[in-house]
Amino acid sequence: MLKKLSLVLRLGLLLLVSAALLSGGCSTVKKWAGMGSDDEDEETVPPEAQQETVMIDGKPYVRSKNPYYLTEPQAPEYLYVEKGKEFVGAQQFLINSLAKAVGAQQAKAAGKTIPPDKLQEMVRAEVDRILREQGLGGFVSQGKEGASGVVGRAVAVIPDLDTPRSADGLNRTLAMALGSALGKTKDLKVSTPESVQEGLRKTQVAGKLTLAPNIKALGDALGVQGIVLTGIMPPEGGVQGAMILQVYNTFTGLQEDAIVAPGDAGGVKADTVTKFAQDNYLRVAGNLTRIAWFGRVEFVKEGKVYLSLGQTSGLKVGDRLKVVEPGKEVVNPKTHSVLGYTSDIPQGEIKVTELLGNSGAVGLTLNGGPFKANDKVKAVK
Repeated sequence: MLKKLSLVLRLGLLLLVSAALLSGGCSTVKKWAGMGSDDEDEETVPPEAQQETVMIDGKPYVRSKNPYYLTEPQAPEYLYVEKGKEFVGAQQFLINSLAKAVGAQQAKAAGKTIPPDKLQEMVRAEVDRILREQGLGGFVSQGKEGASGVVGRAVAVIPDLDTPRSADGLNRTLAMALGSALGKTKDLKVSTPESVQEGLRKTQVAGKLTLAPNIKALGDALGVQGIVLTGIMPPEGGVQGAMILQVYNTFTGLQEDAIVAPGDAGGVKADTVTKFAQDNYLRVAGNLTRIAWFGRVEFVKEGKVYLSLGQTSGLKVGDRLKVVEPGKEVVNPKTHSVLGYTSDIPQGEIKVTELLGNSGAVGLTLNGGPFKANDKVKAVK
């Protein structure tokens, strides 16, 4: 009975202290409680948000990068977690587990400890094997956009034409290294460098490749759903160089992600470029597979609709596809910033009746039409 009374008294005392603080004009407590403050110039976030380490109940909590930032909607970039118990994403957890398992297995066979660089090489080989056999599903969550069941994506890696001529060779090395790494997964079909050059020649892009109309035109010419632009910024004026990977959705022409890393102190080197591609291809692949699946009509002949995407892009015989006209871009008339797109306009449906190898398919019109080359198709959920 005494214990219960003591607990009630403690709770009552805590409530009284909180009420006194709030009523007494403690601006920090008011702001934390969502009550605002009379002083508009004061900080609107608690001081802990600016600290690397905070103490909670006598335990140190560290400001840690959220592994799900940019992979889940509204995920914050940083979180506070107990020191020593930092969050590990599913992908990193799998890699760590592989490292532990492979290291233990090899150490037992060899009777000695494996050097870290050798262990890393063995883990990377195991990751590549999983990607070849199981695809990106072993590492990357498909999210809401992947709910249609169509897993594969056709993509292209293109060296950005705005890269300075002095770094053109390194940029091509970066594009080739990234394309080679992405091509190891069974879920991605990567355009060949020859087809990329042909696509650039056909579209005759004007201005920067990063412009939405150019991304869309290149996507139509290459028959891909995603484009990765690679870039190299050489050192200049005392500023350290950088390596850049930009992921674009060819349906909207908008950027999905950008990865930037500094180069070497004396300038970007070939081995650094290759390592940058190898270290980031899983993140790039994840962004590509999260692009909402869509395809294109290649041409129509004798009542049959020929598609530029086939088995590699996830199509199966019997799949129903809706033909759509992409929504219109909504632009703020004052700031000229793009707010988004209106809903797609339905044009009809087709049914896949035959697969033409890995990169083509044939369908029959179920309703709507007539359809024409480069009409967009999406999976019927």
